[in-house]
Amino acid sequence: MLATCTGPTNAGCLQRKQALPFSSGPGAVRSRTCVRVITASRESEKTAAVQPFDRRQLLSVPVLAAVAGLLFRQPAWGATTGDKALREELLSAIKANKSDEEVEKALRALSDQNPTRAPAKSDKLFGKWKLLWASSNSEVAKATRRNPLPSYSEQRIGEPGGEKKERAANLINIGNGAVQVYLSSAAKEDPKSDDTVLIGPPFYLDLKIAGFSLPIQNTKKEGERKSLLGSEQNYYKQLYLENSGQAGDLRISEVTFGDPAAQGSIFVHERI
Repeated sequence: MLATCTGPTNAGCLQRKQALPFSSGPGAVRSRTCVRVITASRESEKTAAVQPFDRRQLLSVPVLAAVAGLLFRQPAWGATTGDKALREELLSAIKANKSDEEVEKALRALSDQNPTRAPAKSDKLFGKWKLLWASSNSEVAKATRRNPLPSYSEQRIGEPGGEKKERAANLINIGNGAVQVYLSSAAKEDPKSDDTVLIGPPFYLDLKIAGFSLPIQNTKKEGERKSLLGSEQNYYKQLYLENSGQAGDLRISEVTFGDPAAQGSIFVHERI
């Protein structure tokens, strides 16, 4: 269908309406999309028709993913690390022995970019980890910082870490390993959470001196060891877990509930 109109320059033009059927049944036309083609009488140029933008394209997965990435700066699942600049900022703060507040600010920023979905259920959680930093309210920080001898702490999780299945251990090495305090516990994923590991009884404590083990608790009949340190269960939330599986991966965890002496403690570990 053609219709004539008069533009502001008094140039005659043609307006062509093209019906584009969008039917819900045979022969039924529910809507029409108009495309206007203007032909100037003094010029032969034609202005291309402008097609309307499909709102379904705006709501497509790639567009939404790009917007979400800009808003939240969250790396795609499957990445091995978070933002490299934030990672370096955390390591620099630890190396410079900055205050708890400064280190925690850096680790919280990095934790917002945790690259591992469901870290408590990931097989990359297992293995041996060296403690890089612990908040000053943690028991391990109190034990190592007050010690005049060189010391470091190591954590072993599961069979890849040299422990039994669903067991974990914390070791404090003093004097280049001459003395070793070894505390082991049960370590199971929280069935109600994808990022929390339950650390609880039975607890076993050993003191190793020059390689000789001295169990620091009584034993039950037939030599079975008795759990030490009560029955308190602690909830360790895995805030951040790098998942290359290689030495140098970082992991950040926090005790969110449990023993009042441990609750609120935050740790940064590095895979060894």
